[in-house]
Amino acid sequence: MRVRTRGIELEVEDHGDGVPVMLLHGFPLSSAMWTPVRTALEQAARLITPDQRGFGASDKPASGYGMEELAEEAVRVVDALGVERFVLGGHSMGGYVALRVAAAHRERLAGLILVDTRAEGDTADGRQRRESGIARVRAGEVGGFLDEFVANLAGPSTKARAPRVLAEMRAIAAEAAPDALAGCLAGMRDRPDSTELLGSLDLPALVVVGAEDSLTPPPMSRAMAAALPRCRLVEIASSGHTPSMERPIPTAEAILAFLRESFPKPAAPLSRRPSRQG
Repeated sequence: MRVRTRGIELEVEDHGDGVPVMLLHGFPLSSAMWTPVRTALEQAARLITPDQRGFGASDKPASGYGMEELAEEAVRVVDALGVERFVLGGHSMGGYVALRVAAAHRERLAGLILVDTRAEGDTADGRQRRESGIARVRAGEVGGFLDEFVANLAGPSTKARAPRVLAEMRAIAAEAAPDALAGCLAGMRDRPDSTELLGSLDLPALVVVGAEDSLTPPPMSRAMAAALPRCRLVEIASSGHTPSMERPIPTAEAILAFLRESFPKPAAPLSRRPSRQG
């Protein structure tokens, strides 16, 4: 369905019953990255998965791609859907956005799910890589940039066992607008360090990481999980940076176990469905 927020429309999937869970996709993907785990998660949750601005089937404005801006937009989506408190999850860039929501709207969060992401800001080398990516996109080299970037989203086991997964990721990435690619690269480059925030997030949390992730390696996730006061850590074997597509069954099992343990009863007080959605 389409959700309108401040002049643009976002494509949002909203299905299932139970605790409201919003999952934010990573860069340069869309909510389609959650499709392999969607049916399983809807057994325990009202699952809300937006295409963030510039990606998938959502509108593609020229600006508005800072992590704080995307965070405020995510909150406006749940507001439009009648959700008061919710579990927020994010993969990679979506995790950066989720941490910005946690920083600004802690009272709205019932729980937190961080998938193959990190709390630290970019290093100098990381900032330089973002700059290089922006320059390539602005120079019209979108295809080459995406080819190289997407190649790092899966681990060696996936590349050997199921190369079609990389092809699926590349097809999803092709839907991203150049403005969104350049804008999000800049937004990720400029995002604040969230390390000190973690200790203040006294809420149920889950950190998931692919054991073969080369972009945000497991030691980063272990440190993040250790800093969160009430966190469970799950490492997904034979997966790289995108376990929801590489190893959907163990990924769904990890999230389901977390939701059922942390939110064992239907969370009706957290959510109401508006009489009309559109």
